[in-house]
Amino acid sequence: MRNLFSFTVLLFYLFTACTDRSVNGLDIDKLKGQQSVFRMSSFGTDAEKFISFPVWFNDSVIKSNHIFKITRDFYSFDSDETNDIGSLNSEVPREKREYWFSENGQLRDLKVTYFYDDQEIGSVHYTYVSQKDRFGFAKVVIFSDTNTVTDVEEKDMDFPFKIHEKVKETSKYLAYRDQQTGDYLFFMLDKKYWGPLSVDSILEPTRNDVIVLGTSYYPVKKYQVSNKVNEKNVLQYSYNSKSRVLENIQKQDYPFDNKRSFIYNKKGFCTGYIDSTFTENVFLTRIVSEVKTDKKMKPIRVVHTKKNQNNEIGKIEVERISYEYKKTNH
Repeated sequence: MRNLFSFTVLLFYLFTACTDRSVNGLDIDKLKGQQSVFRMSSFGTDAEKFISFPVWFNDSVIKSNHIFKITRDFYSFDSDETNDIGSLNSEVPREKREYWFSENGQLRDLKVTYFYDDQEIGSVHYTYVSQKDRFGFAKVVIFSDTNTVTDVEEKDMDFPFKIHEKVKETSKYLAYRDQQTGDYLFFMLDKKYWGPLSVDSILEPTRNDVIVLGTSYYPVKKYQVSNKVNEKNVLQYSYNSKSRVLENIQKQDYPFDNKRSFIYNKKGFCTGYIDSTFTENVFLTRIVSEVKTDKKMKPIRVVHTKKNQNNEIGKIEVERISYEYKKTNH
């Protein structure tokens, strides 16, 4: 009950202090952001689907904590099933993601397993055949004979993940090609060329290509274009100019606007975030996500609660995170 009250207070400050530089009394300008297991700029976003860029974890944190494996189990509950949340051990998840790491903390393997009606319906196993380069790219392949997900099932699941191959690297930009669709993913590195005319003349993107201003580690803007210079499906990342803490991610997908606002504790760790959806500046719904951690501030559970305009609770999504550790000599 105390945790719920504290988080409610955080929500109040977040929604009422729009022009203030503080949340829950914290000065964001002076906040020293701490590295956690996950990079919050990609955690729970479409960036997790781009598996050729496994930048979702902080390698140094994985290494220093001697983490060998991370398992993420995803569950869904209706609002009248809240009693089941406390007994996840007896529940079958709708999806399981398993990550194995090397000695230096880099991702080595990823296995995704899907369930339906408490039965496993398919899985796919990816393995990385190269180290990440300085831009976060690593070669990845589907592990031989492990893809048991059929084409029919793919239509009903959040699948498949995207695999890219590197095409070109210059001082201005990076270009990668989607192995399945042939569409391009561009990273425009040099700020001097972030204007729409420069992007069009240098990259010549098509309407299905994706452009990222910045890098996979530190994206500033992600979008697609139509009619050469008109932007669509825009994702904007806002970092505090002084502390460099990620404050929010805004998504524009007409006619909807979504804003993810991050909440931090006094130590600089992210303790939650709120996804608010609007249309023509009218509030529609929000998803309140609370990150629960262990004593070392490693996330162990994330609870996503959907609420409508009347503050009525809808779907509740729960993510359970567990760790396995390497054996050490001490």
